[in-house]
Amino acid sequence: MNKENKKPTNIFYGWWIVISGTIVNALATGTYWHGFGAFFDPIVDEFKWSRALTSIAPALQRSEGAAFGPFVGIAIDKFGPRNVMLFGIILCGIGFIALAHTNSLLWFFVASSILTLGLTFGTFLVVSTAVANWFVQKRALALSAASTGSGFGGFLVPLVVLLISTYGWRESLEYIGISFFIIGIPCSLVMRSKPEDYGMYPDNINPKSQKEKNIKKEVDYGTKEALKSPTFWTFATVVGISQMMMSSNVHLIPALSSFGFSREVAGLIIGVGVNITNFGGRILSGIYGDKLNKKYILTFAFFCQFVGLIIFSFSRTIFQLIFFMFFWGLGFGLSVPTRLAITGDYFGRKNYGTILSLIMTVSAIYSVLAPVAVGWGYDVFGNYRQPFLILALVSSVSVPGMLLIKPMEEKN
Repeated sequence: MNKENKKPTNIFYGWWIVISGTIVNALATGTYWHGFGAFFDPIVDEFKWSRALTSIAPALQRSEGAAFGPFVGIAIDKFGPRNVMLFGIILCGIGFIALAHTNSLLWFFVASSILTLGLTFGTFLVVSTAVANWFVQKRALALSAASTGSGFGGFLVPLVVLLISTYGWRESLEYIGISFFIIGIPCSLVMRSKPEDYGMYPDNINPKSQKEKNIKKEVDYGTKEALKSPTFWTFATVVGISQMMMSSNVHLIPALSSFGFSREVAGLIIGVGVNITNFGGRILSGIYGDKLNKKYILTFAFFCQFVGLIIFSFSRTIFQLIFFMFFWGLGFGLSVPTRLAITGDYFGRKNYGTILSLIMTVSAIYSVLAPVAVGWGYDVFGNYRQPFLILALVSSVSVPGMLLIKPMEEKN
């Protein structure tokens, strides 16, 4: 890409990338990451499929992320985030519309594969890579701001539930698919590669003119160097174990329904209640992520998620669910931007997209089984309490595991 000289503007262009990424993450979260659970019961009720079988569709997202993640990272480094995101967003729209026309289990899996391929190429990974490339000193703040899209997106879940109640699940999926074309495509056109390609610098700070003290030293490791380090494999494994808790998201609304709460109340709890603290966690990550040791922030986040899932397993009243919402949402909100920032701090910007995608590939091996296991647990035990309790206990390994990780620069 040829360098372009741009005149200084009042707003650093990196922040426009953050804003566009926030919007895309919000749309993806509200309609799929948190919102797809609202479609789960209507689809199961219409086709009479088992929950374990239906859960394979969300699991496909994890497996496709594992299979295509490295290619996404390579594509971002080679073609730039704008082209990759545009491709992914178009697939998302096609995938949602295809899901609306499901008439068999095979079609359901094919449509889900198209959708999840689009999500892999068009949302979280490409946004995180673009933002991380434009910021170093304020990386945690910028990634936290972009990840608030997931917090905002959670507030869309009650609207998704209302949409399904009003128009049915098929027509709702069509509307969501169209929204990806209308909203996602313009956002993808804002994405850019590294600021150096446009005559700018990360954080809009010229390193040659830096006179400030305590400027963060930027590290830059290649993909091969990262893969040879214990830091990479330990971090990817710990993140994968923690992601087992989050990958079960698709069962939260059905679980609350089985606990005796209406689908509307369940949608409010997951879409609004959890996301208030989720949003707060992302804000806190932005405030403290560049000031405190990110490893300890992430350890605390994993602990909060573990406590929240334990509480969820035993919840029978709204009062108990308030504590679940606090711990679960706070832990989730803190964890996402912090682990993205740690990836940049540990490995640098040189091959950030590829390294991040490889971390997601390794972690997906652990998280891909969680939604299927929880669905299978429901079919076996006849309830969601025991599967979620077992999942929480297994995932708790991520708490001490995170404390064992040391950055590569400390090993050299």
